[in-house]
Amino acid sequence: MKFIQIGVTVLFFVLILLPLLFFNSDPDAISLIDNRALAESPLTAEGDFTENVEQYVNDRIGFRYRAISMYTLLCDRVFGEMVHPAYSYGKNGYVFGEGITTGNSFGDYHIVFADWLLEAQNYCESRGVPFLFVFNPAKPAVYTDQIADGIFYNREWVELFFSELDQRGIHYIDNTETMQSLSVSGVEGFNKKYDANHWNSLGAFYGVNRILEALQERCPTVHVNDLSEFTVRTEHKTTLQVSDFPIDEDVPLLIPKLAVSDISGNYQGLSLHPSYRYFACRVNEARLEEGTPRALVFQGSYMNSYGAPFLANAFGEYIAVHDYQNVIDLPYYMNIFNPDCVVLEVAEYTLSNGYFSSAAMQASTYAPALETLPAESVKEITDLAAVTVETGELLSTVILSGETDAAYVYLALDRVYDMKKTEKGYCVTLPNAVLDAHKGSMRILTVLSDG
Repeated sequence: MKFIQIGVTVLFFVLILLPLLFFNSDPDAISLIDNRALAESPLTAEGDFTENVEQYVNDRIGFRYRAISMYTLLCDRVFGEMVHPAYSYGKNGYVFGEGITTGNSFGDYHIVFADWLLEAQNYCESRGVPFLFVFNPAKPAVYTDQIADGIFYNREWVELFFSELDQRGIHYIDNTETMQSLSVSGVEGFNKKYDANHWNSLGAFYGVNRILEALQERCPTVHVNDLSEFTVRTEHKTTLQVSDFPIDEDVPLLIPKLAVSDISGNYQGLSLHPSYRYFACRVNEARLEEGTPRALVFQGSYMNSYGAPFLANAFGEYIAVHDYQNVIDLPYYMNIFNPDCVVLEVAEYTLSNGYFSSAAMQASTYAPALETLPAESVKEITDLAAVTVETGELLSTVILSGETDAAYVYLALDRVYDMKKTEKGYCVTLPNAVLDAHKGSMRILTVLSDG
């Protein structure tokens, strides 16, 4: 009997020690369960030390991944419930992204967003560049009848937000009706299970076409895609996205038949927010020959994941920049890319401070188009001794230092560029090819007041 007690005691201590022996101390480790970074050492983390220690141990303890996976599968198989940090079951086996189904509420943030949208639209269109704001629905907006009982999904804020856009004359489209109409017709723009947070490839095709149709009203040469331009097939998925949760689902996949070239490397050194670094620049020679425009698209994960091929198939040049905090620095990208049209695409659940900073939007000020200002308010700096150039491999920054009284500063080369006030002075970043070709005709223009 004593031998059995000793054996049980030893086994008990082994079970306690094993998770510690297999403690995950790897730096920058990512959880396969919910695709997030595991907590780093509490010695370097900010905040409450005790809470940081608890989070660190919970995240890093040995066998965490296997234990959570086994528990999740057990709950699914035995109780038909999904216990998962990133997903939840709706009705009839539908899967929704955890947290997205709780809805939102209208408030001051949405007023700030609408005011900033008007400023961004005015900035683009005063320079002859059409602007379009695109609102893409979350999955619950399309499959509201499949949300689990007991979850309150409030979408009243959306209509209130749109009323603010209408009052300001914002050019926008809402793809909610597009996706709902697809579902009614039997075409599923969202997968039942796989990638519950985004539309699928087929939904992206129709959603992007709605964008192209809206742009075509003001840019007649915009190409609207046709299904015949894509190879349509299915792809089998055995797990949820960024998760080992097992599923068995065929999802649509549309592959463009027309080849495009990727020239993203031509813009190495482009400034992007450290949390939102997606960038791509693709040239479609066939569309360029047709006279289709160059489009600058500020986009989120709907486009990054699924919409990009359809935009690349439609435009002569498709410049994609991860939106959120980047788009608030709109003039920086306009100066570099000089697009024919600008699109800002957002998903329903990204209208929050975590994506678009309210403080940054309120602090943003965009220069008016130079030609809209009274000629007498514009002065030229004839002595360019204060102008320096920080030369990069592909992009360079022109800096005017010492100027303190100007309300706005412009650089005139092949066209007029806006210069932004920074700690270094007034700056503008341009492709080297543009600067080299026209630097001999460089002019600096200042506006001492709003005129």
